[in-house]
Amino acid sequence: MSWGIAEWYGKDIRRMSAKERADAASVALETNEKGMEEVEQPRCPFLDSARPGARCNKPGGVCSIRSYEGTKPKDDEQPAAVCPNRFLELVSGQSVFARIAKDLYGRTSGAKVIKEIPFLHKVDAKGEVNRSAKAGRIDWVLVPEPPAKGASGSFDWVAVETQAVYFSGGNMWVDIEQYRKDPAHLHAPQAQRRPDYRSSGAKRLAPQLDAKAPVIRRWGKKVVVIIDQSFYGELATLPTKVDDFDNAEVVWVIMRYTDAMNLVVDKLFFGLLDESIQALQATRPLNKAEFESGLKEELWRTGKKSKVHDA
Repeated sequence: MSWGIAEWYGKDIRRMSAKERADAASVALETNEKGMEEVEQPRCPFLDSARPGARCNKPGGVCSIRSYEGTKPKDDEQPAAVCPNRFLELVSGQSVFARIAKDLYGRTSGAKVIKEIPFLHKVDAKGEVNRSAKAGRIDWVLVPEPPAKGASGSFDWVAVETQAVYFSGGNMWVDIEQYRKDPAHLHAPQAQRRPDYRSSGAKRLAPQLDAKAPVIRRWGKKVVVIIDQSFYGELATLPTKVDDFDNAEVVWVIMRYTDAMNLVVDKLFFGLLDESIQALQATRPLNKAEFESGLKEELWRTGKKSKVHDA
């Protein structure tokens, strides 16, 4: 069992026509050959909700992946979003940002969302801050009630981080090539791959929270993290000790795919920063016997290839 394409350029691959698959494969493979800037990309129906007219900005155009058994996608398992723009779908005319504004601030209209606001300055080798160079950005900033132009003083806002999942294993281009050759049928994944929740959570999301959330907390603001149910199912249990938004440090928004492949908010809950990072980083070391057993097997497997050559 391996993971293959679930959604491609905003469409459920199971419901795409042969022409749609052939066109998607053509654009994807041409992009891989020439680069994103040289090939006109299809419109992204998800990013379009926040930036009207926006084009796909992910090489290959794969929005989400799911597990396959042979040529059959496993419809009874949740897909995994591999592009953060996937979380921006409008469902019944409402975006996830509108849901956050309503649940956290009681706002049903008028909220604004801004993409990739600079947040961190670079520091040089002498420890001096380079204010002209930005080292990090907040994915989105949601302002439930924008201040009037020229107004002074603080106002409400939340930082929103959208975390899709990376995958490990074979690249997706070998799968895409199959649809250029035969777009009329679904194909089994051509390489072993799976979602890499460890890299996505412990190596990417946890450091982002660790760098941004303490500062945002000192400013008296909150961080919202949006992930899908597939990602959430792989996390260590998040304690639910925080009962309300005022006492939360991190707000978790968990999204779920429906049978129709709409991505909707499944649950929203409040957490503390330290506990959230622990859930993302949770690991347990092997015991010594397990480690040395694996080490011996690797030594025997690699044989002469692992030889250390003297100088």
